[in-house]
Amino acid sequence: MHYEFCIFFTTFVVNSRTMKHFLAVLVALCAIFTAVAQSENSIIIDQKSFRPVHTDALTGANIDPIGVDSSRRPCARIKMKIKKMNREDIDKLDVKIITNNQLTKCKTADYENGLILEMTAKPATRFYLNHPEFGQSNEVTLNLDPNKEYYMEASLNQTYSIVVNSNVTDAEVYLDNEYKGRTDSSNSLTIKEVFIGEHTLKLTYGNISHEQKIEVNSGKISFRQNVDIAASEPQFVVFTVEPQSAVVTIDGKHYTLQDGAMRVVLDGGTYNYTVTAVGYHSKSGTFTVAGEKVTKSISLTADVANVTLTAPNDADIWINGEKKGRGSWSGRLTAGAYIFEAKKEGYRTATLSKHITSAQPQQSYTLPAPTPIYGSIMVDGNPINADVTLDGKPVGQLPLKLNDILVGNHTLKLSKSGYNTYTQTVTVAEGKTATINATLTKQTTATPTTTSPTTTKGKTSAPYKVGDYYNDGAKEGVVFEVSVDGKHGKIVSMTQSASKLQWSSDKTEQKSLIGADSKTNGAYNMAKVKARPDWQSKYPAFKWCTDLGDGWYLPAIEELKKFILDDTIHDVVNRTLAAKGGKKLYNKGESGWYCSSTEHDYQFSNGEFCAWFVNVGSGNPGYYNKNDDYYVRAVSAF
Repeated sequence: MHYEFCIFFTTFVVNSRTMKHFLAVLVALCAIFTAVAQSENSIIIDQKSFRPVHTDALTGANIDPIGVDSSRRPCARIKMKIKKMNREDIDKLDVKIITNNQLTKCKTADYENGLILEMTAKPATRFYLNHPEFGQSNEVTLNLDPNKEYYMEASLNQTYSIVVNSNVTDAEVYLDNEYKGRTDSSNSLTIKEVFIGEHTLKLTYGNISHEQKIEVNSGKISFRQNVDIAASEPQFVVFTVEPQSAVVTIDGKHYTLQDGAMRVVLDGGTYNYTVTAVGYHSKSGTFTVAGEKVTKSISLTADVANVTLTAPNDADIWINGEKKGRGSWSGRLTAGAYIFEAKKEGYRTATLSKHITSAQPQQSYTLPAPTPIYGSIMVDGNPINADVTLDGKPVGQLPLKLNDILVGNHTLKLSKSGYNTYTQTVTVAEGKTATINATLTKQTTATPTTTSPTTTKGKTSAPYKVGDYYNDGAKEGVVFEVSVDGKHGKIVSMTQSASKLQWSSDKTEQKSLIGADSKTNGAYNMAKVKARPDWQSKYPAFKWCTDLGDGWYLPAIEELKKFILDDTIHDVVNRTLAAKGGKKLYNKGESGWYCSSTEHDYQFSNGEFCAWFVNVGSGNPGYYNKNDDYYVRAVSAF
């Protein structure tokens, strides 16, 4: 049933005849209203919900015995759950049976909101409910079997129009979280068809919200909800945050700090905030602007851990592609993913991946040991039984084969009394045998003429030895590698690039492997680069070498290591460079990185691949981005 009516009272003076007429009209209106009210059912019995049960539908307990009526006829029991009606109103319900049945029980259930009925069990039993305030229900017809229990539902569907009053205009009104409208110029809003019972009423004005529970019934249809206007006025909000690199986010809007603080003016209301900084735990919360300045002081906790790494065999420790130390390293790492590497010349790199979090503030890891990579050296020559040393250690006499030799460069020396000592750098590759065949020359009392090149008008000619000045009229350099007969070898350029250059300056090329993977032959790598379209504009280090003339190229990593990391070769080359007015090579301990032409297949998260380089300062090779800047030295074969 819907009640939607208003009675307006006006103060005026009337005579008795006028008053009688007014009362007559009022009685007539009430009569019309009563007729309309009774034409609808406020209580609805859902006949479709009617069903037999084998247990107590409301409690789940076993069915109690059902009695008989006064004529000893068996009865049936109906347990009716009545929605939206309280126990007090259920107590007032009457059952009106139309057919020839007796009602033997009608009581309010002790559980939930229910009514227990027992009546004569007959087919086509007709009845309805009646309430002194809510009126009659609809009529239902049921087929009742003796000693059976049934369950069904009913509902009170009475609604009212309620009036919500406030102290502001244009406030949003919500009933049970459903938007109903805004208060009008009189600061009120009428909401129609509200069921009786408890509801949640909320008013929102700007960022200010007020909420309350209301009980709607025939005696209470008007409600007041005021808004604290003073609390909705704009006010300053000030955040002071550590660290100063943090960002404050308030209701999705970001604010940066100045000297560790930020301020903003916000309307009254409740706001959500989050404070974030790289390497720190975020903090979130809420604050309310309600008439006074809001100040918040927040200190974020660092999301770091103290990490100690140990590498066996005095290996170098690398963290995410950057060398950190040798043998052991300790430091603070921010939370995130890490690749720890143990590297050693001649060994296969060992890797350990970890995700670091501050949940464990102290962490220690022992890296796997790098595994040795072996090759071998076959040494033969004359005279037989000459002494052989490798890297300064005696290893036997000619001829012999040396097994289990670590890959990389080694210094081989042959000596015998009465003969000139022979020295050569040997490069050992994995699973391969390097073959050396050398003939020692006998010592003479005369000054040897084959140990230094001859010179004609500034030019030089074979034989050469390591450290000799080379000039054939087209190319000029210093010998750093030579054949046994001194006629062939390799030279390093007299100059180096005036500034640091990139291996590749093109973003697309940096994210590609082009096949320049030779560690011993820079000319091979140079050919791979020259096969790339527009290589002159994309590969600055390689272009600088070719600009010196025909035959010059960027050295491979093993070629570069010979004249940079081999102290004997490095020192004699530098003496000749100084004597001939060339640019000396950097010495160990000095800050300088030389790049090689050799690619590395390590790929960073941004997709860029790496290239090998030599760090003169640390005396170690390594690999890093192709777009990094390096000094360039060219080499050429003769």
